Amino acid sequence: MAAMYHAVAPVGPDTRVLEKGATTWNSQPLGRTVSCETGTLWLTFDNEALDVILEAGQSHCCAKASRLAIHALAAARITVA
Repeated sequence: MAAMYHAVAPVGPDTRVLEKGATTWNSQPLGRTVSCETGTLWLTFDNEALDVILEAGQSHCCAKASRLAIHALAAARITVA
């Protein structure tokens, strides 16, 4: 199945389900928190060495302004707030 690509709105919490292999983007991640409710996520920031793996129940507060790719390594339910 082809990966899905779409932007995450930079205002308010956004909860969605990503199928395994799907990627979503956040163009303004600074100060936002990505929470992995189920599944496994790979977070990677454009032009940054930092990559983050989140398992169910974990979250990451973004300290970078670079565009963020959120990739589902396993089907996942995520919230970006």
